[in-house]
Amino acid sequence: MEQKNKNVRLIGLDLDGTTLTSEKVLTPHTKEVLEKCLAEGIQVLPATGRVKTGIPEYLTQIEGMRYVILSNGASVLDLKEDKVLYQNCIPWERALELFDVLETYHTFYDVYALGTGWCEARFYDNVGNYGIEKHIENLVRTTRNRIDDLRVWMKENKAPVEKINMFFAREEDRQRAFKELREIKDLAVTCSLGNNLEINGATCNKGDAMLHLGKILDIPVESIMACGDGNNDFEMVKMAGVGVAMENGEESLKEVADFVTKTNDEEGVAYAIEYFCDLK
Repeated sequence: MEQKNKNVRLIGLDLDGTTLTSEKVLTPHTKEVLEKCLAEGIQVLPATGRVKTGIPEYLTQIEGMRYVILSNGASVLDLKEDKVLYQNCIPWERALELFDVLETYHTFYDVYALGTGWCEARFYDNVGNYGIEKHIENLVRTTRNRIDDLRVWMKENKAPVEKINMFFAREEDRQRAFKELREIKDLAVTCSLGNNLEINGATCNKGDAMLHLGKILDIPVESIMACGDGNNDFEMVKMAGVGVAMENGEESLKEVADFVTKTNDEEGVAYAIEYFCDLK
């Protein structure tokens, strides 16, 4: 692919394993490159599996950072207007049915709805028992509301579900759940961590959300760049005019990418942007 591309106008960035280092840090150089893009009129946005409350303020407070894709594409927000531009959620009634399926596995599960996370006390109080790394455990505790009964909450609020998260202490349980859940036609099942599964609606993914935002902003697909590392980034990287996979990413993602950049600990996002965009 041609190195410089002055037509890139929208850049979607996965966070964990991509834009952030393994220590969940945004390096000064990467931040500087993002600031240059925004100053030159290139829209840069987080495209993440996280919920709104899980996006670090040091990202959203970068001047010009206006849009964000959340929950693997279930929601696109305009931060400046505090407005939902696009949603692709699981109906709350369907989520209730899925809870019965999830109870057949030895797993922690919670949901994203109404812009934040909701977690039953039995899981929240025992989050450390499901093989979750300490920094993810802290993220769970700070982005979830602790409630007694998820089913009761769902029936009372009738809120569309952006995403269902699952964590597993044992890999064999995760593999069994992945194999069985992906056979359900109206679901999309992905993972972004070594011991999790993420459930969205069948047509929900970061690529779908990115293309919808592109249409809203009148930006053609060939002017969209996307960077990711996990299989929940697959559609986004494949669909983008410039699809970038991290060196530390999944092999299947590298196969569909236009370019493989350096690792997240080597500022691979900054390297890719500087490689393709003619920044001043």
